[in-house]
Amino acid sequence: MILPSFLRALAAGLVLALGGAGAMAQTGTAPAPFPTQTFKAWALDCLIPKTGSNAGTRVCFIHHEVRAQADPKLVAARAVIRRAGPERKLALLVQLPPNTVQSAGATIAIDGGTPSPVAISGCITQFCYGALELTPALEAAVKVGHEMAVGFTPQDHAAVTVPVPLSGVTAALAALEQTGS
Repeated sequence: MILPSFLRALAAGLVLALGGAGAMAQTGTAPAPFPTQTFKAWALDCLIPKTGSNAGTRVCFIHHEVRAQADPKLVAARAVIRRAGPERKLALLVQLPPNTVQSAGATIAIDGGTPSPVAISGCITQFCYGALELTPALEAAVKVGHEMAVGFTPQDHAAVTVPVPLSGVTAALAALEQTGS
């Protein structure tokens, strides 16, 4: 189980690594000092945050963004996998629209399997976020799966499920491992 303080540090570090929340919410990942590597639907980025606990240290992560159909500039959901914490465990972060009902939480399900709950740890002006440990069993399911469904409830709307393709995630995870980050 990932502790709430670990989630806050992980999410804050990711926001800083992405160049600030405003850059992520409107335009995607900020320009990286290292070239982005693309693995089908997933991308590997390595950045060097200028502030925060990871300042000056390379932070690498893989991610997939689902864009809103109504406005392709907006991110409907983002799935991010990176190593974090003293044990350098893999964590799966989900970033959702800022109007997400925090108390309802979120879920992820691989290929229509049993949904795993994801507590929404917090919301800022640009997005809400939550994370869970990418256990060996969940990592194995992600690697062989075709689609991860991210479910959440926006305020004043019915529950939403956003499909995240898993094509390329195995290669992206291997590339992430090679970064040592």
